[in-house]
Amino acid sequence: MGLRLTFALVAVLAGSAGAQGVRVVGAEGVTLEDIAGTPTLVTVVIKSDAAKAPEDPNLRVVNIQANLFNVLTSGGDIIPYRFEDVQEVRIQGGKVERVSPAKNTARALRGEEKAIVDRAWSRSAEIFGAANDNQELKVRAALLQVLHDDEAAFEYLQRLAESNDLQTQLDTSFALYLAGKEVSPSLLRQGLESGNREARALACSLAGLIGYRDAVPVLNTMLQDRSASYAAPAARALARLGNREIIPKLLGMIAENNEEKGMAAVFALTRLGGEDVIEQMKIRLRDADGLDRYRMILVLDSLGDPLGRKLLKGVFNEIPTLAPEAALILAKEDDYDAAQFLRSRLERREDPRIHNLIYRARNAASLYAGGNRQALAVFQELLRSDNDDVKQVVFQLVSELADSKLLSILQPSIESVETGIALGACSAAISLGLPEFRERLLESRQ
Repeated sequence: MGLRLTFALVAVLAGSAGAQGVRVVGAEGVTLEDIAGTPTLVTVVIKSDAAKAPEDPNLRVVNIQANLFNVLTSGGDIIPYRFEDVQEVRIQGGKVERVSPAKNTARALRGEEKAIVDRAWSRSAEIFGAANDNQELKVRAALLQVLHDDEAAFEYLQRLAESNDLQTQLDTSFALYLAGKEVSPSLLRQGLESGNREARALACSLAGLIGYRDAVPVLNTMLQDRSASYAAPAARALARLGNREIIPKLLGMIAENNEEKGMAAVFALTRLGGEDVIEQMKIRLRDADGLDRYRMILVLDSLGDPLGRKLLKGVFNEIPTLAPEAALILAKEDDYDAAQFLRSRLERREDPRIHNLIYRARNAASLYAGGNRQALAVFQELLRSDNDDVKQVVFQLVSELADSKLLSILQPSIESVETGIALGACSAAISLGLPEFRERLLESRQ
């Protein structure tokens, strides 16, 4: 055995032995080795005598070494943690996210696929250069160009981020976040203190996305607001920051009539995860009915509890009004009955209203995720429609599916003379070539 290989093997074995002493909570039977190299989000809890923040959320374990493990922050930085300094590692969401081959599309693009991504770069550059009369379009195009290391596009966004209009500053900062650039904490403080509801809500969302913990006191106040425009983004942001103190509030919010607040509670409880959340869902299910019961089932299913999947199947079989939504979830894992239900819906003639068309797109995406490639034709049909909103939904679903084979259906839209449609297609194509951008894009939409 060569000397380098010997040292490498010793280091791996030593790292494995040390890692076994790190307590991992939030998912039964999981070790640090199980989550290393996966997209699983974790919170690292530091011992009280260690010279670091007591909790560090939204991290991904990259690798394990002899006496430490490295994590990747949401900002793209690598931080080492010594085993001896760590009290425990909490799995956010309660389950380990496995590595999907589709997330590595940038390394697996075939020649013709790479050509489509390259065309998306050049098309967005054309739009950036020509969209001087439309700031919103120019910002969207600039975001894509910053991902391509375009200095002029970066300088353009920086100038807007330093302008005198708070809403413009925050909109531009959101674009900079998506491009993997830093967002000003002082600007977030301004936004969170603003009397402009839209600006305050956007600052709230950004605070959660970039891990801005100084916002917690303001976010807690916003969470108590009766308005969903404050409470919903605050719940998501606090969950992203790993704030488990909000769980009692979320348990009440999940039963509210307001759909936005209810689904924000589903997201937050799922993101926080843990045995305590699972136990509370099971207790409250005994007296719950209607939509709040369905939301609790969604949390259990998302956290990987077997009861959640069993009850979700029951919803699909027994509650006609909720069966279409339950089928979308079940079919992604190739549930036969759910897939049959969705196929029959695709074959039905339905009124081409926006609601039905969007469901048709989501239907095709669920079937595609479950292995039915015939759903590809549905995407192509919807992209030929006259409804721009539906086309944008298809672009978002293509990003979520993360399959480079879908690049071919984007090509006609990339060439569209409608710049909004062209940029949507370009963004989807580039997300399939840049997994890091895709992850930020999808996280921002939750």
